[in-house]
Amino acid sequence: NITPAGKNVKSWSSSDLVYYFESGFTPDFDTVGGSMVAVQENLSKLPHSDLEAIAAYLKTIPEIESQK
Repeated sequence: NITPAGKNVKSWSSSDLVYYFESGFTPDFDTVGGSMVAVQENLSKLPHSDLEAIAAYLKTIPEIESQK
């Protein structure tokens, strides 16, 4: 869930998200895994300003609770 209802988006700051996009490391120093590896590798090639814009967008979209 990439909306603010999602665990990571809710608890991470915008700068945490940008760092994750750039480096593949979470604020807890875990690393990106699974199918997100390719996404993060491509995101890391974007300009810093674009990553900041993506993070800002993710923090403002309406929450959608995850379906179980």
